[in-house]
Amino acid sequence: MLDWTDAVTGDPAEDVAGLAISVGAVAAVRIAEAAGFDRGGCARALQLARCDTLTLLSDRLRGIDDSPLPLLRAQLRRAWEPTPLDGPAEA
Repeated sequence: MLDWTDAVTGDPAEDVAGLAISVGAVAAVRIAEAAGFDRGGCARALQLARCDTLTLLSDRLRGIDDSPLPLLRAQLRRAWEPTPLDGPAEA
C-alpha cells in the first residue's frame, strides 16, 4: 500500500541530498547524473546534504534532538565524501 499523504512537489535536489546522506556523496552524484542532473544541480544537492548533516549534529549536541550520535556521524561522513565536484573548477 502506498501512502501519498506527505507527497509534495519540491526541489529534486532535496532527494539527491537524501541519497548523499544515505548512500554517500559519490553514489548520489553518480545516480543524479544518470537521472539527468547537471553539475550545478549535483553540487547544490551536495551542499544541501552537507548543511543538513551539520545542522542535525549541532541539534543533537545542543540537546535539541535525540538521534543516535553514531548515526549522525555516519551520515556526516557519507555526505562529506570527496567527489569530483569538490575538485578544481573547470576552465
